[in-house]
Amino acid sequence: MTDGGARPVKFDLPGPEYEETTWLHNEHGASSSSPLSQTVGIKMGSPDDENELPRQITVNSYSYSRTDEWPPESALSGHLKEQEIPEDDSNLQDWRERCLPMVDEVVREIDVFDPESVPPGGWKEAIDGHQKRISEVMRLVHGTAVFHAQIFAETFAARYVAEFGQARQAEGLAMLQGFPNVSTERAVHLWKLGRIARRSPSVMSAVEAGALPSGDGEAEVEFRSSFAAAMDRFGHMNPRGMEDQPMWREDISVPLAIVRQYATEDDGRDPRVGERIAVARRQELEAALAETARESDVAAELLKLLPYAQHIGPVTEDHNLLADQKMSEVSRERWLKIGELLRRRGDVRETGDVFFYRFDELLALLESGVQIGREELAARKEQLALWRSVIPPAILGKGAQVGSVASGGIVVTGRAAAAGTYTGRARVINSVTEADVLEEGDVLVCDITTPAWTPYFAVIGAVVTNIGSVLAHGAIVAREFGIPAVVGTGDGTVVIPDGATVTVNGTAGTVTVETG
Repeated sequence: MTDGGARPVKFDLPGPEYEETTWLHNEHGASSSSPLSQTVGIKMGSPDDENELPRQITVNSYSYSRTDEWPPESALSGHLKEQEIPEDDSNLQDWRERCLPMVDEVVREIDVFDPESVPPGGWKEAIDGHQKRISEVMRLVHGTAVFHAQIFAETFAARYVAEFGQARQAEGLAMLQGFPNVSTERAVHLWKLGRIARRSPSVMSAVEAGALPSGDGEAEVEFRSSFAAAMDRFGHMNPRGMEDQPMWREDISVPLAIVRQYATEDDGRDPRVGERIAVARRQELEAALAETARESDVAAELLKLLPYAQHIGPVTEDHNLLADQKMSEVSRERWLKIGELLRRRGDVRETGDVFFYRFDELLALLESGVQIGREELAARKEQLALWRSVIPPAILGKGAQVGSVASGGIVVTGRAAAAGTYTGRARVINSVTEADVLEEGDVLVCDITTPAWTPYFAVIGAVVTNIGSVLAHGAIVAREFGIPAVVGTGDGTVVIPDGATVTVNGTAGTVTVETG
């Protein structure tokens, strides 16, 4: 793998003993993280016991998890197979009321943090206190809401296939779709901004230039007001999910790029269209399952489990924006405050240099003024930029690539995540910050789609990812928008040429590169 052909980027495992194990790029740590983010409050690489390899490792600052099988036997994620199913969905009914007040409380606590108030020798205690509070929130949200939603959904989907066959998997998954969630809400809000730009040449001109319109006309005022509301609601969105990267409200070029693209789309691409279709399909399938349950005990049990499983979409999408992203933003602001203190002290040249110190080095700098050399700092920045310029391998160690060349051309196989077949131009994209090259009807081919990608699902015709399960974010959103999806291809971004015409079969789980 190279960075545009300039020089190779090697993804070497820590030692030869790791080579006989399969390591899967972690879909919950999709981007390459800075030295500070890797080391603060995190102990990576420690084995479960002295005879085992660790469950997680980092390679080139990307997170990899040990997995027992590749390709997986199941179309589901597999990590919940041995878990006990909760008795009911009580933790999901009130998760917002239980979790979000604590999120807001921690945000307020860290938001008022003043680095000048930390006494000599008190830095570790102060930062450890922040990390403890953030961890408490994340454990509460993920340990109850997210975990329970996943296990209910995976159990329902697996039992549905066991009863009705693999060919009807798409039906079981479709019954989990069509519920309001923050990701769709965000897309709708940006879509409305695109409609304003579409009907106003002056607004469109400003958006195309990457700026807010400055005039006093009705459209300009409406756009600025609506955009401000969007930033108030969604401005803490971090495209890469990395604390050293700016949020939407810091760099409005990303949301404006989405608005610009939406302004070129016809009304049929409105995110609400796919949502209405998903609701209608779900209700139709629910009625059919209820009818079958009259004569089948298994179907009756499925019908009982279904409402529990249907939390998956809203919980998956909402927890990310309402909890994960808020924690990321307040943590970033905390680091920037510390970085500004160090800049004023003359210990760093730029506020953002703080992210390139490891945690122990940062403590030494804060307490004793011990700096890392400028050459080392520059090398770390260059190295991180290099790692982020490539798409990391989905699999390291034991495990073959899944792309193959058949008589009809290149065929990539993965998990059938959203039913349907679509043919269009493939666009292989490294990061959501580069997604503004997407045009209407393109097939998005990427490593993994996080919630930051959601608005682009109203633009594309299909999606293909290297990693992910049929109940991961990308699969859920693809079904919500009614576009085919194949996930977990392993090497789709390597095998599929950018710009090639491809046919995505989200029912069979294949992507074919068309020839001639």
